[in-house]
Amino acid sequence: MLVVTKKHHTDKQKIILRFVYEGDIYNVPKSAIDKYKSEKPIPADEVFAELDKKYTKAGVLLKGVRCREGLNQIEFAKKIKVTQSDLSKMEQGKRPIGKIIAKRIEKAFVVNYRYFLE
Repeated sequence: MLVVTKKHHTDKQKIILRFVYEGDIYNVPKSAIDKYKSEKPIPADEVFAELDKKYTKAGVLLKGVRCREGLNQIEFAKKIKVTQSDLSKMEQGKRPIGKIIAKRIEKAFVVNYRYFLE
């Protein structure tokens, strides 16, 4: 999942993109992004096809909101009043989010609850 952050400075190069993949955080320098920049836009369905197969759309969105807020699973779970274990299952698509929890997410993070209902 890609997470865009502010520009960070290092001694040799500017880091302009930070993303998380399988729990590891990667910083991508501008030179690498320029090298792989595409001339035409790539549809989101194509980019995230792997995620849709592995996780549900609601689960990916839930994790995206959590990452956007910069919270770990424990902090996020406390804000929506569920256990960390249940949050993990919801992100992985192994447990439905449900209307009650979706409304808690809406209230805490200003996201339409209907996005989380499949």
